[in-house]
Amino acid sequence: MNGRSLIGAFLAFTILAAPTLAFADSVALLPLQGNVDQDRLDAIEQVVSEVLRAEGHRLAPPPATTRIDHPPSTAQLEAIADSVRANYVLTAEVEPMRGQYRLNVHVYARAAGRTEELLVTVLEAEERARLTDVLRSMVRPEGLADDALRLTGEETPEDRARREAEEAARREAEAREALDAEERARLEAEEAARREAEAAAALAAEEEARREAAAAAAAEEEARRQREAFASRVPYGADGDWMVQVALGGRYAGTLANLPAGAQGGGGLFDVGLQLGRTFEGIDGFELRGGLDFATGAFTGLGLHVGAAWLGSLFVEPVFIGLGGELGVIFTFTGARDVGFAARVSALFAWRPTEHFYLEASLPELGYVSPGAGALTIGASLRAGYRF
Repeated sequence: MNGRSLIGAFLAFTILAAPTLAFADSVALLPLQGNVDQDRLDAIEQVVSEVLRAEGHRLAPPPATTRIDHPPSTAQLEAIADSVRANYVLTAEVEPMRGQYRLNVHVYARAAGRTEELLVTVLEAEERARLTDVLRSMVRPEGLADDALRLTGEETPEDRARREAEEAARREAEAREALDAEERARLEAEEAARREAEAAAALAAEEEARREAAAAAAAEEEARRQREAFASRVPYGADGDWMVQVALGGRYAGTLANLPAGAQGGGGLFDVGLQLGRTFEGIDGFELRGGLDFATGAFTGLGLHVGAAWLGSLFVEPVFIGLGGELGVIFTFTGARDVGFAARVSALFAWRPTEHFYLEASLPELGYVSPGAGALTIGASLRAGYRF
């Protein structure tokens, strides 16, 4: 056989087989008729449709205007099958009875070119099972065959037992399948919930880690800024090596010896003074000081003193803490009217509110003066200074 013959044979087969393929396993279900109300007909027709679909058939739409005789002829059903391209055409009439109905079923099988008719009784309580049995036996290539007698005749006890066993097995299989499907759905739902919970937990952990990392970074940045601020803090004396201060103070002087009756003992002392200071490069916070002050109160005198102070820059802010001490002489103009020794030490607190300008306090300020019987002093002083 040459190539042209092969192509011709293939085309012929395709043309002959195409209608069969188009009609494959499709059923045209014609509207049911009978001496019952339309709602009941529609309900029975719905069950028939569901049974056909459950058996794996595809429903072809019936022609909208075709009218058929009852009983229908094979020619009418064949014309319908050709017009809607269906493999089977099914129609039926319903006769109502109490708790049941008679169903006269007509099925045209296009492949066999035959029409089969079957009159069966359908109990409403067993409607779906009965219709499944009838349609499964009629809508198939071999047709009713030996099932006609079984479907229309009286069942023997053995047949009934076999049918009931088959039905029970089918219901058990369906129940088991439904249970398996329900169990699968439950397991899938649990798995989806678990995955969702794990994703939510992972997201929460990631968010918490991100917040912790951000907090740690912020803390580290703040610590770095504080270290940099402390490292770049203003040291004492940064505005100039020299400083001039104006001082104002008050102390209480207590004499060290018993005085004659009527002689004045200790008392308050108030002083004002001028002080000069000098820092040195390489010795942070250390300053030599010297000054002149005028005191009045328990006695009146003029003092000259020299000393030193150390003030440390312990904070980021320009606040300084330290110690200071002075030695000197005092010339008294009242009382003994002589020259004496004077000394004092104090804790120092300084603040630099603006560049070059300092405020300083001595608190407490302890001292000793030797004119007359000598006296110990305790008090405080406040100084305002300028560095240059």
